[in-house]
Amino acid sequence: MTFTAFSQNIDVGVGVVNAIAATVFAFAFCWRLDQIRRAGWGLQPLAMMVAVASLTLAFVVVDESVSVALDDNGFPGLSRVAFYALLAIGVAALVVVFFFPDRVSRERRAGWEALPLVASLVGLQVTMLVIPVEIRTATISEWTVQNWGFALFILIASVYLTYGFAACVNSVRKYYATADGYLRVSLGLLIGGLGLLALSAVGQIVFVIVSATDVVRSPWLVTTNRVVAILGIVVFLAGISYPMVYARVQTFLANRRRRRLDIELLPLWRLVTDAVPEVVLPDPGTLSPTTRLHRRVVETRDALTQISPHLSVAFDYAEVGVQARMLRAAVDGMTSSAAAEKTSGAVRDLVPADGEGLEADAAPLIRLSTALGLPEATHVPAGGHPEPAA
Repeated sequence: MTFTAFSQNIDVGVGVVNAIAATVFAFAFCWRLDQIRRAGWGLQPLAMMVAVASLTLAFVVVDESVSVALDDNGFPGLSRVAFYALLAIGVAALVVVFFFPDRVSRERRAGWEALPLVASLVGLQVTMLVIPVEIRTATISEWTVQNWGFALFILIASVYLTYGFAACVNSVRKYYATADGYLRVSLGLLIGGLGLLALSAVGQIVFVIVSATDVVRSPWLVTTNRVVAILGIVVFLAGISYPMVYARVQTFLANRRRRRLDIELLPLWRLVTDAVPEVVLPDPGTLSPTTRLHRRVVETRDALTQISPHLSVAFDYAEVGVQARMLRAAVDGMTSSAAAEKTSGAVRDLVPADGEGLEADAAPLIRLSTALGLPEATHVPAGGHPEPAA
């Protein structure tokens, strides 16, 4: 009784995972079409689109209403043939997608993959025709695999899926060896998911053989294989989705961080652009946080370059707090009638970046901007050295 209830729970879990998988693959299919539209066609993008489309349709076909409609309007067992055929096509396409080209090109490997794929598809169709009508749509059990046609059908499907998943694992493993960062995590999840799916297919082969030959009773293998397959699908989907999720999270964090940096840069930007307003670009409307920060950094640096003749070389090696006071004095001096006398004439870049990238470029400017907001404890002439305040 407990085993039956557990099996029913597994069936519910399979239905939920199938629905989620169909949704994810449908979304991935739309995304692949958009990527192909942007980047153009090629064997690998085409194979990926075929894989996603086939796997999406496979999870649609397994829905009860769809399978009943196929069996009623086609022939009994059509839904089962369609399901395994679509899985086989999807896995064959994944083999091409993940293939690691070394001594053999991807194009040649795609040609080779057509042979076992066609053989398995023909085998599925032929064996379905010899299965008695009354068990064509029955679930896999110790009783149904006693029919040699049914057993052979499941063996053909499982053997090909085992081969395909194993080939994918072998290829992804080679990419994994040279990957790092988030890509290594994604590939690791793909290896785990594909490995579990291969293990599930092997388990199904074992179940069919031992049950058809009456070697040993193993009804638990059916439930175990379903659990392993569910785990494999979940982990595989996680591996596919991880780069996209990672990119979304990183974009969100970067946007939030750059909004904060933009706000922190405002005091310096306002000071220097008030003195040199012509460096401010026309307002184009709504900007992304990255674009807005980049624009702010460019405008600030342009203004600092124009202010640089009013600052002595002492500015270049002074502490940031002293630099802030020297800069404020220089800006004040630019508006006075004596500005020309305070100009050294040397136009130069000020406040060098900490390194490569937008945030490294903005970092020293933000330190200077922060220092502008601190209480003044020192009086610093624009072109001279700091002096104690009276």
